[in-house]
Amino acid sequence: MRPVLIGLGLGLLTSVVFSSCGGDDEVACDCAEVGCFADMCTKTVFVTRNAIPSNFGGIAAADALCAQEAAAAGLPGTYYAWLSDKTSSPFTRFSRSTVPYTLPDGAEIAANYDALAVAVPPIAQHADATPVPADDPDDDPQQVWTGTTIDGHPDTNNNASNYCSDWTSNVITNFTLVGWIHSRVKPKFDWTRANLVPCTGVGYLYCFQQ
Repeated sequence: MRPVLIGLGLGLLTSVVFSSCGGDDEVACDCAEVGCFADMCTKTVFVTRNAIPSNFGGIAAADALCAQEAAAAGLPGTYYAWLSDKTSSPFTRFSRSTVPYTLPDGAEIAANYDALAVAVPPIAQHADATPVPADDPDDDPQQVWTGTTIDGHPDTNNNASNYCSDWTSNVITNFTLVGWIHSRVKPKFDWTRANLVPCTGVGYLYCFQQ
């Protein structure tokens, strides 16, 4: 149990005992207990509801879309897009988690930030935990705008990519790296660095809780 001081009336303080997460005298969060400070024990990751053109307006606009969809689904915390441009990347912007990243339904995708560079299963749930439909076998894999390698650094693929002019362009003469939601040819890389593509068509965004 933990005593917590609360104010009553004219500055009177009293001690009220609340049960802590593991029982008597335990202060640390026990992540196995349902509802036990879950936001301290895991970080949620999801993919945006709709695929969008690459000229969505830059990293700030992507972060705003992640925040909007998280709020609509009732997810707590701050969310940033897994996205790079010429001056910024997840490696520099993210709070690199030391606790597991999980999908909205609780399934773990990586033990921590460093584990994102090992092999990540499909991040194939929207913020409300509904699944992203499987790829159409007669079409290209569903892609995610990233411009980012597995450790969170920006990736120009030998200067071939300009991140769709920092996510303001939707023309065939500009290029970027994309990830694939479902498809895996190179399991370690394909979630974020599957292919170099022209900045045409549409793609999703990955959103990571900070």
